[in-house]
Amino acid sequence: MTVAGDRTRSTNDGQRPGSASLALRPLGYLLIGLVWSAIWLLAVTLLVGSVPYLAFVDSDGLVEGVGDRISNPVEAVVFVGILLPILVAAVGAGGWYVLTASWPLAVLSFTYVLRALNTSYAGEKLSYTARAAWGSTIGPPTVSGVALSLQPVRPTPFTDRVMRFYVAGWSLNGRMILAMLPAGAAWVTAVGALAPSVPEVLHVVFGALTVLLLGASWTLGVRAFRASVPAAGAGAGAGISAMSAGRRAERLEELKKQRERRLRNG
Repeated sequence: MTVAGDRTRSTNDGQRPGSASLALRPLGYLLIGLVWSAIWLLAVTLLVGSVPYLAFVDSDGLVEGVGDRISNPVEAVVFVGILLPILVAAVGAGGWYVLTASWPLAVLSFTYVLRALNTSYAGEKLSYTARAAWGSTIGPPTVSGVALSLQPVRPTPFTDRVMRFYVAGWSLNGRMILAMLPAGAAWVTAVGALAPSVPEVLHVVFGALTVLLLGASWTLGVRAFRASVPAAGAGAGAGISAMSAGRRAERLEELKKQRERRLRNG
């Protein structure tokens, strides 16, 4: 993922935040963290909760509906060749991106709440926003690129690890999309494994397929993740912020000088 510049100038890099901003930012980061946490919890609830809901609430109607579609040759081709692959991709790849794009932002927001209350970070920017090149990230198309916010001004080993998932959750990665397709198929087979109206032998078959498909997605996903996202401690956020190790060192030196000036003036 490429980014237009190190960061947006809206962060007023090098300038001390205003007193009102300093006073309100713990609450602001807390609210942002809660919003992203709610998005993550909603996605988990829909992905996981929909399986038993479909299996038990309207099992007979679901099985009959699928049977009717398969019995008609034209509908069978449409269902198996078009609708089912779309469903698998939406649940597998779509679910991965929604979950992985949300929880790192929640974790970073809560991290900044703690930093905002820590005197070691008093008077300095905690996060900044960068813009990724158009078409390199998920999200709706924009003219000037997608704004990628809540990136740490002062990185640590912990934020580097979180940023690895931030990068993975917001970067378009063909290998990861393919890796998540078996998980999407596992969502379908899991419904079949739990549906009471399905014959007992199919419960076993669908259950075994669910485990195998989830295992395949896990293995392929780990490989895709390691291949596309730098390791923590090696510039994990570089793919998203284009900040080199040298730039980070310069930034830390700037922060040190700012703190020294504040101590002299105050």
